[in-house]
Amino acid sequence: MKSLTHVTLLFFILGFTGVGVCQESAPPNIAAALTMKVVKYERNISGGGEVSIYVLGNPEVQAQLAQGIGKKIGSAVLKSVEGGDALPGNPPSILFVGSPSKLESALEYTRGQKILSATNIPDLVPKGVTLGLAVGDDGKPRIVINLTSSSEENLNWNAAIMKVAQTIK
Repeated sequence: MKSLTHVTLLFFILGFTGVGVCQESAPPNIAAALTMKVVKYERNISGGGEVSIYVLGNPEVQAQLAQGIGKKIGSAVLKSVEGGDALPGNPPSILFVGSPSKLESALEYTRGQKILSATNIPDLVPKGVTLGLAVGDDGKPRIVINLTSSSEENLNWNAAIMKVAQTIK
């Protein structure tokens, strides 16, 4: 019941998005806040233990996400947020793609490691990033999930998030 309440709240905060709505990149603070809220609906990550995030090519998003260290994501806790312009040596729980310049190598990495790819650049979602965080032309935050990419990363979403997210294949 608690999960349904959270989804209902997200629905009213975000509003319903049709497939044709224009979307812009979410600013770092919104991207970080949405990441923390949406990732709790991915069971592999939020089921318990420690969560780590690596931000590829966007220090502003990295700084915003780092403010969440120690906070709960479902039953898990955000343990670390790191970043840089190269892929990490040790796989994190989430690879946040903050720049389109390394998209191809980032997607190869997330598929190989079976970790969630996320971005605040909505144009990267149809190109293969799983979780997109955007702002619609009405100024409201949007969640976009690429179902094909999600499957390739072996993710296990709570179906409740699909009620508020725009999905693409």
